[in-house]
Amino acid sequence: MADNKPILIALGIALIVLIGALVYYFSSPQVEPVVEATQISIPEPESVAVLPEPEPEPEPAPLLVAEPEPLPEAPLAVIEEQEPAEPDFVLPLLNGSDALIRDGLISLSRHEGINRWVSVSQLIRKFVGFTNAVANGEVVKEPLQVLGPIGSFKALKLNNDRYLMDRGSFERYSMFVEIFVSLDSQRVAELYVLILPLLEQAYTELGNDDGSFNAVLFKAVGRLLETPVVEGDIGLVRPVVMYHYTDPTLEALSPAQKQLVRMGPVNTRRLQSKMSDIAGQLRKILD
Repeated sequence: MADNKPILIALGIALIVLIGALVYYFSSPQVEPVVEATQISIPEPESVAVLPEPEPEPEPAPLLVAEPEPLPEAPLAVIEEQEPAEPDFVLPLLNGSDALIRDGLISLSRHEGINRWVSVSQLIRKFVGFTNAVANGEVVKEPLQVLGPIGSFKALKLNNDRYLMDRGSFERYSMFVEIFVSLDSQRVAELYVLILPLLEQAYTELGNDDGSFNAVLFKAVGRLLETPVVEGDIGLVRPVVMYHYTDPTLEALSPAQKQLVRMGPVNTRRLQSKMSDIAGQLRKILD
């Protein structure tokens, strides 16, 4: 009904106008034409019924419109001065990143030996170069000379051309493993993501156009995790200077995997477990 209200009002106004026009027409005096008296005698006027004047319509009652209550005054807004936002963390240039990496790595472990790890220069470039080599199955010794084991490799001679790996040589890698295992896996992953643009830049410098260092890292970790753990004696031969494994399966391993075997079964397990943990934390962040 609300939708028809304007139409009803219009019809009502039109009806009022029509009634008013009719009343005005019938209530107005009629003017007769004037005729010469000599020609036509004027008959006696007949009695004309006079219409009663219409009673005045009652005036419509005034519409009472309730005045709206005054709205409550809104409290004055208090504008608080905002403190200037702190700028986002800005990475240093690759050539000047050693200080950042040193501070970051030292904070990841309580082992005092970590200071030896960060004493070298060009940390990011050397890490990227080593990781890229491991992913390709190779070993780059130069970046890790400072981390190399103390003492020389030892083998027990059985006869003229047969040797056994000396288990005492495994201890040469214990300090390296202790420091690596002491790292906080989650914070290592967070630091990696933070400096990833620098890692990508160093990786591109090696002549790689794809710039995907993440894939290289996981490939390197995968290779090391696939290295078998040898519990028994490890036989060796020495045709010239370098030792070779008598087991063809071990001899077919990549240089990086062979290096891991030399650390012994205990160190190999600890390293693989820590690498798996760090890789898992890193995947949580990257995924």
